Amino acid sequence: MTTTTQSSPRERILNTAIDLFYRQGYQATGINQIIAEAGVAKASFYANFPSKDDLLLAYAEAISAKEMAEMRAGLATLDTPRDRFYGLFTLLPGWLQEYDFRGCPFQIILAEAPSGDERLHAVAKRHHELMIDLARELLEDYQAANPSLKPVDNEQLARLFVVLMDGAIAAAVAYRDNWPIDQAVKTVKSLVEPVAY
Repeated sequence: MTTTTQSSPRERILNTAIDLFYRQGYQATGINQIIAEAGVAKASFYANFPSKDDLLLAYAEAISAKEMAEMRAGLATLDTPRDRFYGLFTLLPGWLQEYDFRGCPFQIILAEAPSGDERLHAVAKRHHELMIDLARELLEDYQAANPSLKPVDNEQLARLFVVLMDGAIAAAVAYRDNWPIDQAVKTVKSLVEPVAY
């Protein structure tokens, strides 16, 4: 559990939800369990989150911020623009191992969440666009460092990159293996690299 006595009730509730929603799933996690594990009063829970759906929305926003920060931190450890461009894929196996092939929190929560929650889908769409922006940024850095790359439509490739990444994560989780990630990298390389790689 990631809660501490130093954190506010809202932070304790949210941190507990981040843990439980990811490990157990949204539907399997009840408000009473969150209240008990966060160590807060029921009144405190409802003062911060009027409903479980409001907590789910805060969870999605927190997961988006956490994922983007972790990805940028991981990419910052890589040496070259090329390494960073492919880094969104090459960092995945370690992440999947760390979380025992549980998968992407957004894919999990969107599969379970109430289908009519437009607020949640708006957060997921913003997160997807942030991923596309990051892929485009990494591509442009790689192009600036290596002018011999194949000419591509950067917007289209960035969007394809994220679709391949989402698919590679889902397939890696399903098969508990990293080959889908390797295949996604080969696909991107075939579109970008000028010669045999």
